[in-house]
Amino acid sequence: MGNTIRRILALAIALAMLLGCAAMAEVADGTYTGTGEGNHGDVVVETTFEGGVITSVVVTEQVENPDVAGKALIDIPAAIVANNAYNVDTVTGATVTSTAIETAVQQAIEAAGGNLADFEASAAEAAEGETIHLTCDTVVCGAGAAGMAAALSSQQNGAKTILVEKAANIGGVSIIAGGPMGIDSKDQQEAGVAGTFTIQEVWRDWMDYNCWLCDGTLFYNLFQDSGHTVDWLEENGMQFNFMGNEQAAHEGGFPTYHIYADQENKMGEYLALLDSFTKAGGEYYLETAAYELKAENDAITGVLCRQADGTILDIDCTSVCLCTGGFAANTDMVEAEVGFHLETFTTGTQTGDGARMSQAIGAGKGKTIQQLHGVTSFSGIQTGSGMDDIAKAIYIPNCIWVNTRGSRFCPEDLNYDTALSSNSTFNQGEYYYAIISQEMAEKLQEGGAQVYGIDTEVRYEPTVPLFSITEGWTGFVDALEDGCEKGIVFKGDTAEELAEAMGVNADMLAATIRDYNACCENGFDELLGKDPKYLTNLGEKGYYAVKARPMSLGAIGGVLVNSNLQVIKEDGTVITGLFAAGNDVAEFYNNSYPLIEGVSLGSAFNGGRMIGEQAAALAKR
Repeated sequence: MGNTIRRILALAIALAMLLGCAAMAEVADGTYTGTGEGNHGDVVVETTFEGGVITSVVVTEQVENPDVAGKALIDIPAAIVANNAYNVDTVTGATVTSTAIETAVQQAIEAAGGNLADFEASAAEAAEGETIHLTCDTVVCGAGAAGMAAALSSQQNGAKTILVEKAANIGGVSIIAGGPMGIDSKDQQEAGVAGTFTIQEVWRDWMDYNCWLCDGTLFYNLFQDSGHTVDWLEENGMQFNFMGNEQAAHEGGFPTYHIYADQENKMGEYLALLDSFTKAGGEYYLETAAYELKAENDAITGVLCRQADGTILDIDCTSVCLCTGGFAANTDMVEAEVGFHLETFTTGTQTGDGARMSQAIGAGKGKTIQQLHGVTSFSGIQTGSGMDDIAKAIYIPNCIWVNTRGSRFCPEDLNYDTALSSNSTFNQGEYYYAIISQEMAEKLQEGGAQVYGIDTEVRYEPTVPLFSITEGWTGFVDALEDGCEKGIVFKGDTAEELAEAMGVNADMLAATIRDYNACCENGFDELLGKDPKYLTNLGEKGYYAVKARPMSLGAIGGVLVNSNLQVIKEDGTVITGLFAAGNDVAEFYNNSYPLIEGVSLGSAFNGGRMIGEQAAALAKR
C-alpha cells in the first residue's frame, strides 16, 4: 500500500436509499475536498454528492502506516457511502485514521452547503449480541509480539489455544518496533559475533545501567535463551537481518540487534507467525476484546471477550496469557502516572486492559514506566518517519537545547542515543526548545548537514535517517516559517526578542546564548562537554526556536508478575494459570528505555514464548 490510495467507491442513489439512508439532503452536487489529521500527517479525502447523497469517498493523499491504518483507509470510505453518513463506526486499532477520514467528509458536506445533521447515522444503542461458549486450554489476549509468541508456543507445545485481538489487525505496537535483541542466534554465528559476549556480561551491564532498581532474575530468565528465540521465530516464518547496533552512540556496545528483514512490510512477518499458529491447530478472533477474567480460589477458569458486533465469547480455559500492550492509549492513566501529557506511540488499543482485568481478580499493581525514547516537535508527524522538516532543527547536534527557564541542560549530541536524549528532556517537563540561528537554517537548506562537518546521521528507526548529510534540506526555512505561523516555532532578531516570543526569561536566554557562543569560540563546551566538532556559534542576531518534547515508545506495566512472568497478588501468591508478557510487564526495567538495542521487543518475544510453554505445561497436568 503506497502513500496515495485511490479507491473510488460509487453506488447508485437507489442502492444507497435501499440501505436505509435518510431522505435526500439539500447539498450541491459535485466533488469536494476535505482534510483530517491522521497519525503521521494530513489525510486528504474527496467526497462526491449526487442527488443529495454521498456516492463516492476517495482518500487521495495520506502518509499513514499501512500495517496499522490499512483497513481504515478502505473500510471507512465504504461505510460512509453505504450509510450516507460521516459518523460510522471507527476501525478498532485505527481510530485516529478513521476519525481523520470522517472529519474530511464533514468538511466536504459543509463546503457543499449541506447540513451535518442530514448525514448522521442513527445513534440507536447497539444490542448486546448472543453468547457463544468455547473451551480450550489457553487463551492469549493480544496479538502483538508477546501474544503471537505466546499463542504459537502454547499451541506447538500441545495446548489447544485461542488467540483474541481487540484490533482489526495483528501486530499491535510491535509493528512500530525495529526488531528484537538476541544472544548467540544463528544469525550472530554467521556474522562471527556469537560467543564474543555472554548473557552474564549483558546482565551485569543491564543491572549497572538500571542501578539495580529492577528484577534482575526476570531479565536473566527472559534473555538467557534469546538467541534460540530468534532462531525459533525464523523457523516459523519471521525473518530478521542481524544489525548488531543501529545508533551511533552504541557502536561499542553489545551487538544484539536483529531487525525485521522487510522494514516496509512488518505486517508480513506477523502474518507468517499467524500462519504457523493456525497450521498447528490454533484459532484466532480479531476485533475481539477480552474484558473480564474468570477465576476461583486464585486459579483461572476462563475469560469473557466481546466482539465488534456485540457477540460475547465465554471461554473456559486453564490458562490466560495477558499480552495487551500496556496503557499508552489510556491518556488519563498516562497523565496520572507522568504528571503531564506525553506523546506516546500507540495504535489506540493499548488501554491497560491487562492491568485492569488482573487487578479485578486480586492481582497486585505492577510497576509502570514510560519507555522514553527520542524527541520530536509539535508538528504531529511521527518521530522516525524522516518527514518532519522542522524537527531537523532539534536533531542536528549543532543546535542548543534550552528548558522553559532559558537554560541549557544537556549536551545536544545526546541525540545520538535515543534513551539519553529523551531522559534528559523528560526531566525538563512537557516541552523544551531547540535553537538555531537563521544563518544556520539557510546554510542547512542549501548544503545539508555536511556544511557543518557532520558525518554521522541520527536514526530513531532502522534505515530511516532523520536528516541528510550530503543533500540540502530543501524547504527547511519555509517549514520553520510555517511553524512560526502555527505557534510551534518562534523567531527573534535578538535573544531578547526570541525569549519574549518563547515566553522564557530574557536575561537568562541571552546569557545562555552568549556563554554558548563563547564556548564555540574557545572550542570547548566547559558547561556540558558537547563534542567540539558540533560547536557552532549562533551569532548575535537572528534565531529560530523549535518547540520540542520527549517521546515514549510505550506506557509499560501495571500487571504484577514474579520472575517467571506468573501474575501474583501483593503478597506474592501466584494466581494459577495467569501469565503476562510484553508491555504489560515493567518489573525488569528501572524507569526508562534501555541502552541495549532490541530489549523491548526481545522481552516480548521471549516472554511470550516462556508463558506459552508454561501455559501448555499446566494444561498437561
